[in-house]
Amino acid sequence: MKRSLVLACGNSLRGDDGVGLCVAESLRKECHVSETEISCSQQWTPELAEKISAVDIAIFVDASATLPAGEIQVRPVEAGSESMGAITHSLNPERLLTLARWLYCRGPDKAYLLTIGGELFDPGEELSLPVHQAIPAAVARIKGLLEDTMRA
Repeated sequence: MKRSLVLACGNSLRGDDGVGLCVAESLRKECHVSETEISCSQQWTPELAEKISAVDIAIFVDASATLPAGEIQVRPVEAGSESMGAITHSLNPERLLTLARWLYCRGPDKAYLLTIGGELFDPGEELSLPVHQAIPAAVARIKGLLEDTMRA
């Protein structure tokens, strides 16, 4: 059975920035695939490279300040071919995939970044209405990616 990892990040105290965490929580309630780990954090850090190296599919989930509020975008991501250079305390998906391959000589066969456009990033725990309404569709997209990969 293929192993999968969903890595959600965001700050639940900064409005729509917390949507990744909400998607992960909804996914936990609906996803019953035993080989899927769902992980949440405020930011992606180098320590995640080990987990990433051990799975067949990785799905990164985050808010976007550039997409229209509530719009969902999914795109494949790949490890970069460049050297790692300086590693900071937070990384983007491409650099995490590169780090996993660099340190562990392995990475997922497939990786995706799912982002949801946000409009409110001010202090507060509430999501804007369009972002809140996008959560079920985002969960469905993730479940679809996982099911497609498990069948392949």
